[in-house]
Parts: sequence; C-alpha cells; structure tokens
Amino acid sequence: MNKAVELLNLWAHYEEENPKADLAQFCQAYLVSQQPKTSLATFWQSPIPPDKASLLIKLIGRISKLHTLQALAAFKEFGLNSFDEFLYLSSVAYMDNPKKTDVISAHFNELSSGLLILERLKKSGLTLEEGDALDKRTKRLRITNQGQKQLESCYQKLNEVNQLCLKGLDEDQVELVIQLLQPVEAFLAEYWLAAKMK
Repeated sequence: MNKAVELLNLWAHYEEENPKADLAQFCQAYLVSQQPKTSLATFWQSPIPPDKASLLIKLIGRISKLHTLQALAAFKEFGLNSFDEFLYLSSVAYMDNPKKTDVISAHFNELSSGLLILERLKKSGLTLEEGDALDKRTKRLRITNQGQKQLESCYQKLNEVNQLCLKGLDEDQVELVIQLLQPVEAFLAEYWLAAKMK
C-alpha cells in the first residue's frame, strides 16, 4: 500500500475514535504506537506504582534525583554543595537585578531555606548583596566575577551530565518531551503561587 494512503487511513481511523483530536495529537499517538511494546517500567530496588500517572511521576522524580547526584559530583570542584546553589547562582546571573525573594520564589523554596542558600553563595564570594535605591529594607543580588566563572564552568560540566542522562534520546525526542511537560510545569507553578498567596 502507498505510504501516503496508509497514513491517511490511520488518520481516518484515529479521527473516528477521537473526533475532537487534532493532527498534533494524532502524530503523538502514532509515534507512541510505533514504539516497541514492553511491559511497564521497572525500578532498581523499588516497587512499581499501581497506575500510569504515578509511574510517570516516579520516573520523572528518579531521573531528576539521579541527574542531581551526577551534577553534584561534577560541581564539587567548583565549591557548590547543592544543586539549589547552582540554580540560585544561575538565577542571580540571568535575572535582571533580582531581589532575594525573587530568586527564592523562582525555585519554589520556603523563605528560610532560600535565605540560607543565598547566604552560602555570598560567603563563598560568588554573589554580592546591594541596597535598593527605592527601599532600604530590600537587598538586590549580583553575581561576582568569581561567581560568573564558576557558573560557566558548572554549565560545561552540566552539559556533560545532561548528555549522559539523556543518552539514547535524540534531539527530536527531547523536544517532544519538553513540549509535553512544559505546560504541566507552568500549570503547577501557577497553582503553587496561587496557593501561596492565599
């Protein structure tokens, strides 16, 4: 059968079963259907959750934890002791003249935990605090030259860790995962902020 005709037949069948679906959803469903059928994921020395949503969340969490462990090992030579320190340093570098609370909120931390992280960065000589021209109670943050050099070195190491952790996924697959998960992150961040403001 002609491949174009085969694709049209697949789309017609999918549209019949999913009348509200669009072409992008069909393409995603088609790509998933082309993956080899395997049993549910297994986790090293850990039980399998009872449903697919829990399985996905556990999978994301474990990948994140293992990625963080690899990154921390790579960051040790640059004096960073937590992944949060790296994230905060990056935020200070790339946010426009941020306040302490801006950086802390960007990473969903409690104020007390965030202040401790910022204090460690300051004591290490990686960031500076400056007064705010309009509000004397507010402190603005700036990265130091030493902090910028260390951040750039950390990003080089992080790129190596990312390549290791995403081994086996090509660029298109990574892009697809980003497209699928970014709206989830945006919704959860908005939900967290709304709950915090209550």
